[in-house]
Amino acid sequence: MGLVKKKAAPQAPPADSGVARDPLAALEDADAAVRRDAAHGLGHSPPPGAEAALAHRLQAEGDAGVREAILTALARIASPAAAAAIVPFLDREDAALRNAVLESLQQMPAEVAAPALLPLLDHADADLRIFAVQGLGSLVHPDRAEWLARVMERDRDVNVGLAAVEALAEAGSPEALSSLETLARRFPGDAFVAFAVDAARSSFRGR
Repeated sequence: MGLVKKKAAPQAPPADSGVARDPLAALEDADAAVRRDAAHGLGHSPPPGAEAALAHRLQAEGDAGVREAILTALARIASPAAAAAIVPFLDREDAALRNAVLESLQQMPAEVAAPALLPLLDHADADLRIFAVQGLGSLVHPDRAEWLARVMERDRDVNVGLAAVEALAEAGSPEALSSLETLARRFPGDAFVAFAVDAARSSFRGR
């Protein structure tokens, strides 16, 4: 009697075989590549709660590629919840993370990013007010010049005022030119203020 060939046992599908997986759960996977792919997927098809889950993962994420994917996803989602979820990261000690968060906010529509950034103009921390000025100054919004003018006219910290001058010049908002004079009068003995105001005036004359 001939030998009968044994049938091969069915193999289990590999982990990346395309079997559907909950992307929210995958955000907490031990494999950074899985977390990165999950973040990309959530950016394209965000289920309810995606913004909170992405922000929660960002708090503990140590992989630079996953961080980038999370912030890219939140910028793509571009909802008020997404903007509100990442604003608190502007208060982190990690300078690279702060800058990346600011860039993500700047990529969102102005009507989404502005409401998240505006409250920071009244924050006790001058550094956070500077981040808010930088973020708001980059947005294409009809009230941008008014926001920057308010900072130059009222903020008690000279560095915040200088950030507003720089943002004003880069944004090309000559309608707030009178506020430059107000800032110069508020800090009459500051050479940096005088230089920045003169440079901003010159930039508007050259346009």
